[in-house]
Amino acid sequence: MKAVGRYDSALQMFVEEPREPNLRRLAFLRWLGENHRLEHPVNGPASGELVVALAQAEIAELPLAS
Repeated sequence: MKAVGRYDSALQMFVEEPREPNLRRLAFLRWLGENHRLEHPVNGPASGELVVALAQAEIAELPLAS
């Protein structure tokens, strides 16, 4: 059986430790929503620090134009 995490007696539940979000997974979920493949419509345009980080990573991968 997989370890669940530590038990927080104040919340009366098992909790996982915080971890960095998977930007590729978030981008894929956004793509699913924008292409009407989710159960609900997209709430608005992509925004926030995670979008900025993903855009910077994509720009860094582009070849430099001369």
